Parts: sequence; structure tokens; C-alpha cells
Amino acid sequence: MADVLKDRTWGNVPPVGSSKREDMPAHVFLDPKKRRYPYKKKVNGQWKPSCAGLLAAYRRAMMNKDAEIASKAKSLAIQYKCPWASKE
Repeated sequence: MADVLKDRTWGNVPPVGSSKREDMPAHVFLDPKKRRYPYKKKVNGQWKPSCAGLLAAYRRAMMNKDAEIASKAKSLAIQYKCPWASKE
């Protein structure tokens, strides 16, 4: 299993349509075709899943009524044993 960041903060994510976001690899996003819902952070040159990123993606997807992305974020969080996933 991948090394997971059990972090609590999620920030400094480039806005949609920015050149920095376009430079990020597709596997960083839950919706890679539209480059939406990033959930990985770059740490020491490697992209690692972030529990805070998954929670942010889950909340945003629920707010936007995007059940498919919310389900994907929740299942990945359970797989990576994120603390917030077991509470709900």
C-alpha cells in the first residue's frame, strides 16, 4: 500500500484552469479527465495520498452533489485508513 499522509491541513492547491494545476499529473485527481478534486501532495519529489486531501474532496463532492466522486473519496479513505473515514 502507498505511504499515506495522515495530515490535517489541505491548502495551497492551485485553482482550476491554472498552469500549475495543468502541470500536475492526472493520477493526483479523483476526476483526472477534468482535473478536479486533487487528493495527493508532493512530498520529497513523490506524490502521496493525503487524508486531508481526501476529506476536502469528499466534502466538496457532497456539497456539489457529485455522489460518484464522494464515493470514490470515501472508499480510498477507508482503504488508506484515514481517521475521518472510520468515524462516519
